[in-house]
Amino acid sequence: MRAAWWRITNTELSAQKSAVILALMLLTVALQSALSAVSQPFWYDEIITVILCRLPSMSEIWAALQNAADGNPPGFFLVARLAHKLIAEDHLGYRLPSILGLLLTVFCVYLILSKRSNRLTALVGAALLLCTSLPPYAYEARPYSLMVGCIAVAILALQRVDDSKLYSFMLAFSLAAAVSLHYYAVFAWPAFFAAELTGWISHRRFRAKVWMSLLIGVLPLFCFAGLLKQLSMYYGQNYWAQPHFKQVYSTYNALLNVDSHWGVIYAIGFTVVVIWSNFIRRPGLVALRDKNMETTLVPIEELVLALTLLWLPAIAFTAAKISHGGLTERHMLTAILGCALTLGYAIDKVHIVGRLLLFMLFLANYEASAVPTLRDVMSGSLSAQREKAEQDTTALVGPLHEPGLPIVIGPELDYLPIVYYSPPDLRKSLYVIVDPSSAVAYLDTASVDLNLLALQRYYPFQADTYDGFISNHREFLLVTGGDFDWLTARLLHDGDTLRLVSGGEIGERSVYKVSVGAVSATE
Repeated sequence: MRAAWWRITNTELSAQKSAVILALMLLTVALQSALSAVSQPFWYDEIITVILCRLPSMSEIWAALQNAADGNPPGFFLVARLAHKLIAEDHLGYRLPSILGLLLTVFCVYLILSKRSNRLTALVGAALLLCTSLPPYAYEARPYSLMVGCIAVAILALQRVDDSKLYSFMLAFSLAAAVSLHYYAVFAWPAFFAAELTGWISHRRFRAKVWMSLLIGVLPLFCFAGLLKQLSMYYGQNYWAQPHFKQVYSTYNALLNVDSHWGVIYAIGFTVVVIWSNFIRRPGLVALRDKNMETTLVPIEELVLALTLLWLPAIAFTAAKISHGGLTERHMLTAILGCALTLGYAIDKVHIVGRLLLFMLFLANYEASAVPTLRDVMSGSLSAQREKAEQDTTALVGPLHEPGLPIVIGPELDYLPIVYYSPPDLRKSLYVIVDPSSAVAYLDTASVDLNLLALQRYYPFQADTYDGFISNHREFLLVTGGDFDWLTARLLHDGDTLRLVSGGEIGERSVYKVSVGAVSATE
């Protein structure tokens, strides 16, 4: 029995078996992502996507972007509009590009690794992606997942660019597409530059077609220069996501879904393993391999590409600091590709049993994350979370609402989702107070206030300045509790009365009845 097990596990997967496993993985990912897309309500940023995509034409979307209504380039909205035409249901249609982005990423990582290692190792590297923070972006109506997919295509094209002229076109198109989906896709460009420069130096071969493709890949940034300038001018120095050096190492925890410092330890550890096994011990590498394994060495330029992508957070932080741009973990999502590729290059020498166990653990982890969604499917309550979003505000303020009494949503990030999911009879009573100067005074940022002012002309919601609203409404209900709520502090500072009338029923939100101009009596 033990001998039989040894013979089975010591034989690498055939092309047919690995193709079947990969197809099943992709089918599972597509199904779980689609179910999650249908079940999850939109959040603030996604509703911006819906608002702009519903504009009559791309020219009007361009005009909205010139007015700083969103920080993404127009290419993303073009793709989202086309996807919604294929699937009319908003939650699935607008999120379809992100689902395709995850599928594309998994598929390309498998192909990239399988060319330089055995197929099981390629499956392990592809499966790692499913244990990162990338899958949740597959059911989000934002460009991050598809952007990563385009970068993965570019890596595949660069790897095979000498095989066909088609790959040089694919390299240029995928890089240009990535930058057209999100400006920060340009953070990946130094990795391609470093890889090709390394290949030029080590092989003494200048590939003009590759350099031309890299140049074409960044051209959209010049086309969008006006939009970028307007964003910088409009949001100014008080943008909410200022870059901090700690992001260089904390990003790995967020991307790999780990705590403490395990993320950066992973990055350092696999960097050391890849350098030791592929650079220091490179001459003797073939002799160390199992006789049943392929002996293809990873070209040095591909190792440099993977390692540079792995350390993309350092590149992103430096670029954001120099350009005075904003920076969050999701802006550095492309580093996940470096994680997957370096894992593949590092474990290629591990015994097949270890790689098989790792593959099974990755898949089990991904399936475990889908249990809540599958439970909702089995119980027939797949849309329960969306229905809850529609009912929350009504349940919280409905019994307290008086005719003619406005309802102000304090946390501005909550305002768009609440308006979007509220019934029409309640929606006309919902207000948001936007006052950039007050927001800066109490929060050190006015990003959300400025964004709501820019969006107001494209979506029928009721926004007013602090002074304008207070002068017209001496009493109102205030729904508070959450991030980006400067209003409560401003009311208390001005000595207005906040009387608690409801609290804790729906999440952490509370409702106060505000009387302007009275002595504060907060309960």
